[in-house]
Amino acid sequence: MKLKEVIDTYTQCNKFEIQVIDKKVKIYYYDAIENFTSNMILIKNADAIIKIIGKNLVIETMFKEYVIISGKIFKIEFEGSNE
Repeated sequence: MKLKEVIDTYTQCNKFEIQVIDKKVKIYYYDAIENFTSNMILIKNADAIIKIIGKNLVIETMFKEYVIISGKIFKIEFEGSNE
């Protein structure tokens, strides 16, 4: 494990999180982008699938830690495990 990862683990939460800021969706600590079109984006982590539905959707920023989605967002659906 790299030193940066060790420090990040102890200084940051590193939990799956969704924020809506300035009409953009920011999703932290996702595992994969399962599907991507201009009308729907599916993002997955170990315990959940997030479906973002809208028009002219764009992945504005994508890093290992988070992704930012912009466009005209109509709905955000969350499917999580019930465990």
